[in-house]
Amino acid sequence: MKNKTLITTLGIIGVALVVGFLVYSVVEYKKSGIAEGGVVTCGNNQCFWSAHIHAYVPVTICGESYSFPKFKGALAEFHTHGEENVVHWHDKIPYDQKTKKFLESAPFALTVIFKNLDLPVDEKGLFRRENGAACEDGRNGVWKVFVNGAYYPDWRNYEWKDRDVIFFSFGPEGAEEVGRLLKENPLRFPFLGEG
Repeated sequence: MKNKTLITTLGIIGVALVVGFLVYSVVEYKKSGIAEGGVVTCGNNQCFWSAHIHAYVPVTICGESYSFPKFKGALAEFHTHGEENVVHWHDKIPYDQKTKKFLESAPFALTVIFKNLDLPVDEKGLFRRENGAACEDGRNGVWKVFVNGAYYPDWRNYEWKDRDVIFFSFGPEGAEEVGRLLKENPLRFPFLGEG
């Protein structure tokens, strides 16, 4: 009987130690800023910036939500997991340690995401809708893009950052109206449970 109690007690202590170590590791990882700022490593006269970053990209077209394909894209590029319209990236990019800049131009531009995910975006329109096209109610729509709640008309060149919320809206509403609605009901970065 004493042996069973001892084994049970040691098992509970072991589980508590593992859980404690995991909690400590997550807290220290968050405090380090690595997730947001990335890490630069150098060797053999070459440096790389690496990180694990995400962006939430909700899209509405004429009032209807548009969903990105799930589990799309190579893991070493921009890709999606199971979360609705969350884009992930975790890899490394050549980096100039002296200038503190990427050697590739605009590696996180929104157009790069769409190209890598093979989403229907081109110079004329997004998701098969061009500015001025009619919605189902007959009114003409226009694309509006908001980054973290702020209107961003030059969205194609925007370099997204970890936990950005980038909202694409196509419809007859103007940017002021959509902006007001976003202030009243801000979009929040979703909980990442699957990826």
